[in-house]
Amino acid sequence: MAGVPDPESVSDHCFETAIIAYMLAQQIAEPVDMGKVLAMALFHETGEVRLTDLPRRSAPYVKQFKRKAEQDASVDILGGVAESVLPLLEEMHELETLEARLVEAAEELQIIAAAMYYAKENRGDMSEYRRDAEKYDPLGIGPAAAVAEVVKRRLGEYLGEKPYWELGYSRHSVADDRAKG
Repeated sequence: MAGVPDPESVSDHCFETAIIAYMLAQQIAEPVDMGKVLAMALFHETGEVRLTDLPRRSAPYVKQFKRKAEQDASVDILGGVAESVLPLLEEMHELETLEARLVEAAEELQIIAAAMYYAKENRGDMSEYRRDAEKYDPLGIGPAAAVAEVVKRRLGEYLGEKPYWELGYSRHSVADDRAKG
């Protein structure tokens, strides 16, 4: 949707998330169950095998049932093969453990870093990711916050003054505008 030729695959995203999570875990003082971290990171997009990777701008329309659909797809895909991963995916989505927060912080960091790389290479329109970089939540993972600041700064440099094209992405319809008068 952003016009990136030859974009990363979901497996690229998961692999890079795992690497970032591993590196972040090495930088914090708290003990981390690295097996959980890596399994969460590598399998966190399992549901997308059946659902595809829905763009962030679809969230207002599908968020209420996307999570359930991803859970159901993960059960279908991993059932009888790697069922031990299912509780880890649930743990990740709940964000209550250090490992879950670490992987979620790494995943979001991977997304904005990929946008930064694409912007540097002038591959597609990465302007909407400026917001993601600004809203990045490190979930208490200090090293992730430090890296995100560098990514945010560099992304801004690569994008320059290029604005995000808002037209066509509002959550209300033309009919709503007409009704308001």
